[in-house]
Amino acid sequence: MTPFTFTCSASPAHRFSEGIEAVVLELSDTVSEARPAATAILVRFTDQSAEVLLLKRNETLKHMPGLWVFPGGKVEPDDPGEDALEQARHGAARELQEEAGVSLSPDELTPFSHWLTPVVVKRRFSTWFFLAEVDDDTPVTVDGSEITAHQWWCPSEALAAHHSADLPLTPPTLVSLHELQCLEASRDAWTALVSRPPVHFFPNVVREAEAMIFLYEGDACYESGDLTLQGPVHRTVGKGGRFYYEPLSEGA
Repeated sequence: MTPFTFTCSASPAHRFSEGIEAVVLELSDTVSEARPAATAILVRFTDQSAEVLLLKRNETLKHMPGLWVFPGGKVEPDDPGEDALEQARHGAARELQEEAGVSLSPDELTPFSHWLTPVVVKRRFSTWFFLAEVDDDTPVTVDGSEITAHQWWCPSEALAAHHSADLPLTPPTLVSLHELQCLEASRDAWTALVSRPPVHFFPNVVREAEAMIFLYEGDACYESGDLTLQGPVHRTVGKGGRFYYEPLSEGA
């Protein structure tokens, strides 16, 4: 199968990471095993709002160069835990320390969501996303190698920057930021987020012209991939170098 390349590009006035092509999805005819991975979403509350930590991946990396991501990476075989979730929790804590210099106990990480890469993608991951609250003065230190920069963002401002082509993101990061916007309005929303069961995403990817569409459970087209079907919509659309999330809503 010819690789489908979705390139995050921008106009000369708004370039992602000084011209880095930020998202490349190579599709495959064969289904590869999904490797376990884990991600930590750090949230801090300030006097004005809530902010999350994003890290910039080195632009020389082969995988997701120049993207802004939450701290995370592959779960290692020696990460402790009696099951996949507990191993991922320990892996997320380890990656958080390695990439951002923030030390948290695995017990401080609450499952938020789980993402399984579509079967049509060559490089697949089974990734647990965890939430953790930290003090607003928590220091962050990046390694300067795999990670070259960090920034605390209000979720809504990060989304606006992405849609203005100033902040390259992947669909899981985009969707997570969308769901975290509720924290900006009320700190009480934090209790609801950490109390709810984790949400599972197993996208069905459909290509339409120059767009790549990630269909999620609840979308009327999710099972069949037939975009002509009418009904509820729940998807992320990649087009023109950016991703746009459409949360679950009732359609015609």
